[in-house]
This record gives sequence, structure tokens and C-alpha cells, in this order.
Amino acid sequence: MSAGSFIQWLALALCVIFAATRLPDALRGKGRSIFAVLVLLCVAVGLSLAPIYLFVDGLLGGANIANLLIRFSLYAIMLLLGLRGAAAFSSESALRLISGPLGAAVLGLTVLATVILFGLSDLPESSTGLREYADQPTVHWYSHLGRIYPAYVGACLLGPAIASARDTSARGLHRVAAAFMAGGFAMVLAHTALKFTGVRTGAADLILPFGAIVLVTSGLTMIWLSRRRSVRNRSANFLANEHRRD
Repeated sequence: MSAGSFIQWLALALCVIFAATRLPDALRGKGRSIFAVLVLLCVAVGLSLAPIYLFVDGLLGGANIANLLIRFSLYAIMLLLGLRGAAAFSSESALRLISGPLGAAVLGLTVLATVILFGLSDLPESSTGLREYADQPTVHWYSHLGRIYPAYVGACLLGPAIASARDTSARGLHRVAAAFMAGGFAMVLAHTALKFTGVRTGAADLILPFGAIVLVTSGLTMIWLSRRRSVRNRSANFLANEHRRD
């Protein structure tokens, strides 16, 4: 197994494990947006793997609709992640940029361009990552434009994540989680910049995006663990205070 393939399977395994750990809370109505992010990551990462992609796309007619599902899953992931991330890092500016008119315009135009370019492309047979059609101009721009919204949200959250990681008043686990997420957003931006400048990236084509997924999902899970620990500590302190009053 190549290093690129290994990190893809690792990213999928982590997404499945982390989604499973969040399932009980999601069923109780807690943290459903982050659970949705993890489930959508399972879909997007799973469809990036040839055996899964070819099977699913075959069920959908073999016209690469599965690739469109990857794109829409990623857009939904970044929107949810952006909203929750801005809240977790207490960044009003990031929240305005993501949920305000500018963020809505970037998302809307990206979705519209994705659909148009996909419709204009000639994609008669299933091809993981559309590699067999990479020489088509519409496929080239379809791939490039699909990176704009994730990069936009990553740029909005990178600064707040770094600030949160450097905040000495925050809990240690929260700071580590913020550092992981900052690293993930930086990898998203680096990959987008490399692709738009035309630099040959080789193995980085897999390592950067899937490495980002590993870091961000790990960071999300750490934040969840940090909050659970905080809730337990508050409950324990409350019970201790009540016991002293008695």
C-alpha cells in the first residue's frame, strides 16, 4: 500500500471511529452538527477511494455522480465546520464572514459553477477523481473551483484557531485541539495555493488534503472531549459545594 493510499484509509477509519463516538450524544440531541460533519466526512473520504467510488458510482449510473456527491459533501462540511469552529474559537468576525452575505455569495457561486462545469463535462464512465478526464478544460476548472469554498472557510478560521491555540488561559486539551485544527486549515490553504499556481505536487495531492482531514477530525474530537471534561468538572464541583452546605 502506498503512503497516499494509507493516509486515505487512515482518514476514513478515523472519521468512522470519531463519528461512532459521537453517535450516542447525537441521538440525545447533542452536537448533531459536528456529528453531521463527521458523517459527511465519511462519505467524502470513502468516495475518494477507488473500490468504494466505483461501486457507489455504478449504483448511481456510472456517470460520475459520486464525484458530485463528494463536492457537495465537502461544501456542507465546510459550512457546518465554519459555523461551529467560529463559535468554538469565539470569533465573531469569522462567523460574520462565513454566515454573512460574503460567505453566502462565495458558497452560492461555488455551487453554481460546480454544477455548470460538471454538466458541461463529458464523463461517460466512472473514474475515481475524474483522472481519466483531467485533460478536459471543464474538468480542470471543476476541480480547481471546487477548492475555493473550503479554502475560504479555512482562511476565515485559521487566525482564530491559532489565537485559541496560543491562549494560555484556555484548557490544555482545547489548545491542542485548536493547534490541530489550525494545522489542518493551513494544509487546506497550502494545497489550494499549490494547485492554483500549477506547482507539481505529487504525493502532496493526497497528503495535504487527507492530512488536513486527519488533523481537523482529531481536533473536533478533542474539543468534544474537553467540553465533556469541563461539564463533568462543573457537576463534580456543584455536588461538592452542595455537600459542604449540607
